[in-house]
Amino acid sequence: MKQMKPTVILFDIKETLLDMSLLKKKVNKFLDSKKGFRIWFGLLMQYSLVDNCTRVYHDFFTIADTTPDMAAIALGITINAERTQETLSKIKKQTAYPDVDEGLKFLKEAGHRLATPINSPPATQSEELQYAGLTEYFEQPLSIDAVKMYKPANECYQYAANALGLETEDMLMEAAHGWDIAGSMAASVQDAFIESKGQSLYSLSPSQNIPEKIW
Repeated sequence: MKQMKPTVILFDIKETLLDMSLLKKKVNKFLDSKKGFRIWFGLLMQYSLVDNCTRVYHDFFTIADTTPDMAAIALGITINAERTQETLSKIKKQTAYPDVDEGLKFLKEAGHRLATPINSPPATQSEELQYAGLTEYFEQPLSIDAVKMYKPANECYQYAANALGLETEDMLMEAAHGWDIAGSMAASVQDAFIESKGQSLYSLSPSQNIPEKIW
């Protein structure tokens, strides 16, 4: 795909802009395993894609509320509903990485349009951005709830383009997850992979579209 100057820069939120390390520690403690968060979050993403395949949509936090029980079964432990709710309440209250505010301010002042296509429902998305102090930077929060399909489905990126009055080629997606980048590649969105600990690109994505890494 030919690279061109993007009209809008799209940002993933969780683990790209927001630091989820405290939530990870809390989930690991709750599930009594150093792998607790990875198992739970992996199940959360897996079953969001099951919804894509079966065309039976549940919002992100309904799936998030269901998958801790599945993680507990995988780990051979017992959990209770009250502790589950207390733990998951923290998912909406994550702070931004230290350099995010400065970076978004720089992009905004340079005249770039910024938007956020994320998997959370609209109200939750607004709450997350407000808590992290990032609302002012984004012209239009974009929730996949509008199309009831989760990233990396093509429909999510096409929805973002339609909502912004653009072609998918006019957008650039910045994300720290290989699945976000694989999805944007397939939708002809320009890409920038933000390399972070434990995250990698999907090596089977089309080689001609492998994005530039950003550190």
